Amino acid sequence: MTATGRGRILAAAALALLAALATAQDEPSVAIPEEELGFAKGSVFEVPVPPPVSPESSDPGEEARLAPDYDGSPPRVPHAVADFLPITRDDNLCVDCHGITEADEGDPTPIPPSHYTDLRRAPDRVGESVAGARWVCLSCHVPLTGAEPPVGNRFAVAPTPRAGVPATDPP
Repeated sequence: MTATGRGRILAAAALALLAALATAQDEPSVAIPEEELGFAKGSVFEVPVPPPVSPESSDPGEEARLAPDYDGSPPRVPHAVADFLPITRDDNLCVDCHGITEADEGDPTPIPPSHYTDLRRAPDRVGESVAGARWVCLSCHVPLTGAEPPVGNRFAVAPTPRAGVPATDPP
């Protein structure tokens, strides 16, 4: 490209920029009150105290199994967990009850085979004991409380299509 061509392109760009600036209208900026900033509505200088939360107090087996929040989510714990803590390297009371292979009606839910698979070292083999990364159950499985969500949530997951099953119902 010649110097004349480059000069014409630069001149056209400068004219377009000037035209855009000339037609832009300056709107006065409006300050947003600090009470409307962020998730927590109120002054940023206040320290809100959350409402008290009561943990689930039922014993294992008293409450029905809970439906998953979405397809593939870890099941929620439908009973109190305080008496089963702490989970240590040598002791896990969850495994003591749930470490069964099959369950009859009313029995604890068995730990799935995926929890016996060490995905880092032997992803193709189901081991004899719960894999180390799966040992602390409460890392994924949430115990129930009486807490209300602190903010709104419109999370929704579309159903996962499965082999041989139509993604939508027929009309």
